[in-house]
Amino acid sequence: MPLDNRKILQLVPDYSVPRYTSYPTAPNFSDKISNNIYTSWLKNLDKDKEISLYIHIPFCNSLCYFCGCHTNVANTYAPIESYVNSLLREIALLGEELRNKFNVSHIHFGGGTPSILRGAELWMIMLSIKKNFNILENCEIAMEIDPRFYKKNLTTILNKYGFNRISIGVQDFSKDVQTLTNRIQSFKTTKKIVKHFRENKISNINIDLMYGLPKQTVRTFSDTLKKIVTLEPDRISIFGYGHVPWKKKHQKLIGDELLNNESRLKFYQLASHYFLSNGYEAFGIDHYAKKSSSIVQKAKERKLQRNFQGYSEDSAEILIGIGASSISYLPKGYVQNIAQVDGYTSSLKENKLPILRGHEFRAKDRIYGTIIKELMCYLSVDLNQVAEKFEKNINLFLPNVKKLQPFVDAGCVDFENHILSIKPEARPLVRNICSAFDQYFEPEKNKYSFGI
Repeated sequence: MPLDNRKILQLVPDYSVPRYTSYPTAPNFSDKISNNIYTSWLKNLDKDKEISLYIHIPFCNSLCYFCGCHTNVANTYAPIESYVNSLLREIALLGEELRNKFNVSHIHFGGGTPSILRGAELWMIMLSIKKNFNILENCEIAMEIDPRFYKKNLTTILNKYGFNRISIGVQDFSKDVQTLTNRIQSFKTTKKIVKHFRENKISNINIDLMYGLPKQTVRTFSDTLKKIVTLEPDRISIFGYGHVPWKKKHQKLIGDELLNNESRLKFYQLASHYFLSNGYEAFGIDHYAKKSSSIVQKAKERKLQRNFQGYSEDSAEILIGIGASSISYLPKGYVQNIAQVDGYTSSLKENKLPILRGHEFRAKDRIYGTIIKELMCYLSVDLNQVAEKFEKNINLFLPNVKKLQPFVDAGCVDFENHILSIKPEARPLVRNICSAFDQYFEPEKNKYSFGI
């Protein structure tokens, strides 16, 4: 029996909840994690373990008003060139601290707009990575691109260094929405760039969409969904707009006529139904992939990763973030770089890794982090297995499970033999359900984004 939307909406709190791209989440990081602590963690990494690299490029050609990323508008190329020099210095310092040339199974260029780089700078970055790390033959190398400003000669460098996945931001093709959010991008432009990459042997295409934006209507959003499916992307991500103007001042330019939770749920369900009816399979809480996709198989095998880039099939247990604001995930904990470009650059000029803050894992972090990751990736978790893995009594989770009783009563969650399963129709509630296991979470209206 389908879930009643009224029941789902009744379970959405009037406070915001984290997106759980990490646990603990970034607002719980502290400045207790110093440069010395980070370097000691790096030195103690197991040299036989594969790693992932995330490269942050905090520059864009123009500012999208919905953006929640760490980025700056570059009116000239000079600051980008200067930033790349700092990036190269950070890579070299990491190479010195790591002592071993680690195998890299995944590289992701995010931002900002990484495709703002010119070929010469991207070439130097990849050359530096190759000098300090061993890029595996089957390494997935991905870049986020903006079709509006993409220079096709960059593709030569992408091919040379084995880039094999591209992520394209679309959000919505509605002209009204695009005007309001300062991102004018036609379907024709998007279609051309998809065709270009496929003709140049980069066929793994991801497209990002967004719901919850002002001026979105069922008619125009349905039109966007139809156009996206004609492009046949391998993966589609559909994110709920996170309105956090207290953190991102430019979001005030969008105005206050935001979609409420009832409308957000409607648009989420519209997209989900359309993709599921057109050859895609859902995984995680907001991602879709072709049924033949390898990531769908990884999800079925419970081998997904959840990190700051969303969902990944990369098996590496270590992620090293490079660039301003980037976050590293190491066996000992999280480390975040200085977010402001000036501060990031200044630190590297002093030959210091640009550490801002972080978090050292405690035993309980690993326990509850495991539960939250399982729920975010697979919509289910066996609390018996978690208790056994960490040698804890199953009763440890009773207070958390008690918080979930309203979800069980509403038919959104099944709980039997200590196995917690979330109904697929209740995907919009997964983050709320995860918050019941979050040992740091305190309900606040101005800290995270919408619940749906």
